[in-house]
Amino acid sequence: MKNFKNILHILLTLASLFGFLGGWATLAHSGKPVQPVSTGGGQTLDPLPALAPLPEMNLNADTNNNSGGGLNIIAPAQAPVRRSRPMFTTSGS
Repeated sequence: MKNFKNILHILLTLASLFGFLGGWATLAHSGKPVQPVSTGGGQTLDPLPALAPLPEMNLNADTNNNSGGGLNIIAPAQAPVRRSRPMFTTSGS
């Protein structure tokens, strides 16, 4: 059994090494990305239109005064989570 494990470790190491070197060689010898060639008077792209500004929000308003237009945020109540058994356990021995 010990010999089998040692042979398996050696085979996995060799397969990993050859896979790494083969992938490296493949990427090194692959074609390079095509660079765009400007023709001097071809197509020009128009810039995108500007976005509309965001509406202003008064975050520093007095939250006790509800008539002042202040920002009132109410967080939703969270229900307690009940678990019958621990989350990260296995059923093994």
